[in-house]
Amino acid sequence: MGFFMEHGPFRVNPDGKTLSFYPYSWNKIANIIYLEAPVGVGYSYSTDKRHYVTNDTTTAQNNYKFLLKWFDLFPEYQKNPFYVTGESYGGHYVPELADAILEGQKNGSNSINMKGILVGNPATNNDYYYSLDEYAYVTLLYSHSIIPQNVYVAAVQACNWTDFLTTCTDQFKNPSANCQQATSQALKYVPSVLDPYDIYSPVCLESSSSSSPKANQKRSQGYGRYVEGWHPLLRYREDVEFLPCLADYMTSYLNLPAVQQALHVHPTVWTQFSDHLVYLNQTQNMVILWSKFVNQTNWSILVYSGDADSAVPTVGTQKWINCLNQPVVQDWRPWMFNNQTAGFRQDFQGISFQTIKGCGHMVPYYCPQLGYAFYENWFQEQSN
Repeated sequence: MGFFMEHGPFRVNPDGKTLSFYPYSWNKIANIIYLEAPVGVGYSYSTDKRHYVTNDTTTAQNNYKFLLKWFDLFPEYQKNPFYVTGESYGGHYVPELADAILEGQKNGSNSINMKGILVGNPATNNDYYYSLDEYAYVTLLYSHSIIPQNVYVAAVQACNWTDFLTTCTDQFKNPSANCQQATSQALKYVPSVLDPYDIYSPVCLESSSSSSPKANQKRSQGYGRYVEGWHPLLRYREDVEFLPCLADYMTSYLNLPAVQQALHVHPTVWTQFSDHLVYLNQTQNMVILWSKFVNQTNWSILVYSGDADSAVPTVGTQKWINCLNQPVVQDWRPWMFNNQTAGFRQDFQGISFQTIKGCGHMVPYYCPQLGYAFYENWFQEQSN
């Protein structure tokens, strides 16, 4: 998904068979390793089906082993500055891999030139939808007029959220039955035709199985022109059409026998979401790892957040960063793109936080130009 939908050098065309060059590819700035993990995701596989039952610890260990082997195979990259990046549940994958690298450096088992971390809309502690506490999710929905005021007020009262943003303990991880009932009542108002990862974006209305690719392409282009008439981010998408059905095009392409043969992968039915993987989420508090990095390394760390994402809302991310209690180095301020306010940035000692205005969960997908601009700006900072 990252390679074909967000910031790789190619985009799959609506025919599901051909590619176009993508003008906002991140590899124009840095060499990028795309890793499909945990095992069973994408083209990755194991002959031992027990490996498809996994968790955070096993995933981090496998990712670390992969990285060590990769540098063994390509030692010419050993001296390059290295960054671990990710998004979404990368809020677990990224810090856990970074921690494995850090501990490996301490015991001398790797010489990776680790320089920093970049992670977007990261599921971290208790800050994403359908987590144990729904404060961030429900608050985003209310503040964007998706649920009515009365049910939000009822949830605030039932869940005792009045001091949520100023309390850094785990007291909100065990919601009462009244709280759960109130949040469930609020979420009944969320329409099914709404992209939770970007509340401003249109959803895919096509069915790849119901008509030909040519007909789908025609509908997609027509819908794209319709979207361009009202979408609030038009000024940031001047030369890249937003395709809400891009995931379907990608899935068709990655299942072409010729594509799998050219990639030298194990023949498989590629799916966007694995149907044979059992992932046992773990409850480790990721904030502990971020605090460790801030206090034990000189890494450059940027947490960015598309502020139109209800899945991992900005308000929840901002809270756990504030709970690190790091001194402010540079206060909250806008960052600019094409002379427009593109979001906001705040730098703490050891970690920075940046919003991407009007963008969704997968920032480079929903906002191609902004998704490239903030990344380019950040790497320019690293070279100064």
